[in-house]
Amino acid sequence: MYSGPNGEEFQGGPPTLAQTYEIGKKIGEGNFSIVKECIHRRTNKRYALKIIEKEKCRGKEHMIQNEVDILKKVKHPNIVELIEEFDSHTELFLVIELVKGGDLFDAISMATKYTEKDACAMVFNLACALDYLHTNNIVHRDVKPENLLVCDHGDGTKSLKLGDFGLATYCNETLYTVCGTPTYVAPEILSETGYGAKVDVWAAGVIMYILVCGFPPFSSAKNDQEELFDAILSGKFEYPSPYWDNISSEAKDLINKMLTITPEERYSADQVTKHDWVTADTASDRDIHTAIAKEIKSRFNRKPLPSISSAGIRLVAATALDKESRYFEGPKHAQLTLPDKNVDEEEDNDDEIF
Repeated sequence: MYSGPNGEEFQGGPPTLAQTYEIGKKIGEGNFSIVKECIHRRTNKRYALKIIEKEKCRGKEHMIQNEVDILKKVKHPNIVELIEEFDSHTELFLVIELVKGGDLFDAISMATKYTEKDACAMVFNLACALDYLHTNNIVHRDVKPENLLVCDHGDGTKSLKLGDFGLATYCNETLYTVCGTPTYVAPEILSETGYGAKVDVWAAGVIMYILVCGFPPFSSAKNDQEELFDAILSGKFEYPSPYWDNISSEAKDLINKMLTITPEERYSADQVTKHDWVTADTASDRDIHTAIAKEIKSRFNRKPLPSISSAGIRLVAATALDKESRYFEGPKHAQLTLPDKNVDEEEDNDDEIF
């Protein structure tokens, strides 16, 4: 039991932690961690304190350490920030930026107006984060809407922040591990021919497609995983009417360049940030909120959240160990562990395979 400067008591942490932060109530928990509110005593800024019990991670400490090492090295306005780290014999304490605006789908469903121009700003934020990571030889490998949080800056502006680095790794050579979330996984991961950072651009392309029509470019009518993988491996998708009738040609051009099946010909994240759709103000300002929100609600397994900040807390609570089900066999031996349909509402259940 440690006492802070004003006599507050906090159990289970090094003295410097309680001296620096006022530790509040528990606001969430995962399979290997709990999350508490904390306030920096000098600046009065609020953060999330993620507490990982080392005993639960025994034998797999390297997975946690890899995630932490990457988070310690990245600092970008469009990436959820690890503020600092504290260590004890029994627990690891991570002070993490707490983003309370919900995730990407929350932002769309709760908006009063949503346009192609809004989607453009979101894609730009994501591409900037990916360009930064790729420049530093880091590949995220699990880019999806649930891992993109909305930051409200309080002045009427908002931006996206990429989080959950449980599958992230350094990409100094060709990678072969088959992993990710089915809807967003790139064909070169499934073909097991080796891949690099452009798998993140493919995932961003899938997200961009969803952002302007409400459903993914690759799907399985029978909700069959191997059928979905076959569709991704073919690289063939369409822009069906009436959903795409009023979407700009520049938007379709960028998606085509992001969802190019050959990685060498696919756009880089840097090229995405410089595309005309992003830079030339060609995106439409027509309100498409009702149609997009309806499609997302019907096509994605979205559960009601207790509060708008729940998405951010869930992301903080997740660890690399929670990502073990994201490693799976190739399409001929599709053994991805999907969450049980009756899991508790607080557990991650976002592996829709369509």
